[in-house]
Amino acid sequence: MGSNHKEKRGAGWFARVGGMIRRAVQAIPALLKLGKAGGTFWSMVITVVVYTLIFPWTFSLGLVVMIFIHEMGHVWAAKRKRLPVSAPAFIPFVGALITLKKQPQDAATEAYVALGGPVVGTIGAFACYLLYLWSGLDVLLPISLIGFILNLFNLLPIHPLDGGRIVTAISRWFWAAGLAAGLFLILYTFNILLVLIWLLFAYQLWDTYFPRKRQKVRTLQATARFGRERFDHMGVWIPGEKHERELEFVQYCTLRNREHWCDIVYPGVGIIHRLHDFTGRFKGVRLMETRVEEEETGPSVHMELQLTYVPGEEEGFLRKDEAYYNVKARTRFGYGLVYFGLGAFLLYMVFQLTGFSLAGPAVVS
Repeated sequence: MGSNHKEKRGAGWFARVGGMIRRAVQAIPALLKLGKAGGTFWSMVITVVVYTLIFPWTFSLGLVVMIFIHEMGHVWAAKRKRLPVSAPAFIPFVGALITLKKQPQDAATEAYVALGGPVVGTIGAFACYLLYLWSGLDVLLPISLIGFILNLFNLLPIHPLDGGRIVTAISRWFWAAGLAAGLFLILYTFNILLVLIWLLFAYQLWDTYFPRKRQKVRTLQATARFGRERFDHMGVWIPGEKHERELEFVQYCTLRNREHWCDIVYPGVGIIHRLHDFTGRFKGVRLMETRVEEEETGPSVHMELQLTYVPGEEEGFLRKDEAYYNVKARTRFGYGLVYFGLGAFLLYMVFQLTGFSLAGPAVVS
C-alpha cells in the first residue's frame, strides 16, 4: 500500500511539472508575436544583449529597466489623459519610444504626458539608490546614477525630448535656452545622438518661425448631399446645374475637446455641409455644380463644392497655432515648479553620486 501511495505521489508531481512545461511551451507563440507585450519584451532582450557586448550584463539589464520605467511613466500619464498609446519599443544606443495614436489637443496635455516619464523614471532611479544603500550591492549604484542622468538629459528643453514638450506649457522661450544648453553639451561631450537631436530641433525652430515661403493655398473638393425637402420646406429655389456662387462658412474650435469644425451655409437653407478634424484655415467656399438625383428615400440634392484652403501650420514636431499654447497662468506656474524642482533634484543626485561639486571635486574621507 505504501509503495503504491508513493508512486501516485510521484506521478502527481511529474504531472504538475509536465503541465507547467506544456503551458510554458504553449505561451511561446503568443510571446513571439509582435503585439504590445511581445514587441516590448523582445526589443528589451535585444537591447540588453547589445549592451552586454560593452558593459557587464548586470549593468546592461539595469540600464534597460531604468529606460523601461521611464517609458512606462509616459504610458501611465497618457492613459490618465485618455490618449491611446503604443507599448514601448527599445532601440539600442537610442533608448526607447512610445507613439501616441491620438495627439494632445493642447500644450498642457502634451506637457503632462511628457512629464510622466521623468517623474516616474526619477522615482525608479531613487528606489534603486535606496536599494543600494540597504543591500550594499555595488552594481545598483551605477544603475541608479545612469537612471538619474537619463532623466536629467530628457529634461533638456529641446524637442522631441521630454523637456522640450514640458516647457510648451510654461514658456516657449525656454526652447532658446535649450538650443544654447544643447550646443554647450555638444561641445563638452561630443555626443553624436545629441548632435542629431539638436540639429533636428534647430531646423524645426527655423522652419516654424522663419519659413522660407508661406504655405500655398490649396484647392479641395467636397460634395454636400441632403434631401430636396430642405429647399421645399424653406421655399428656396434649387440653383441651376451650372450655377456658381460663393457660399458663407463658419470655422470654429470647440472649447471642450479643441476639435476643429467648419460649417458651410447656403442662403435660406442653413448648414448644408460640415467639415471636421482638419488643421489650417479656409479662405473661401464656392458652389460649382448642383444635381438632383432620385434615390430610394426620395429626391436628393448634390452640391459640388470647391474650397480654397491653407494647410495647417502645426505640421511637424512644433505647433504654430497660438490657441494650442493657451495655458492658464496657474497651470504654467505648476508645471514650472515641478519641472525646475525635478531638474534641481536630479542635478543634486548626479553631483552626489559622482562626487562632483560646483566648488571643486569633493573629498571623500
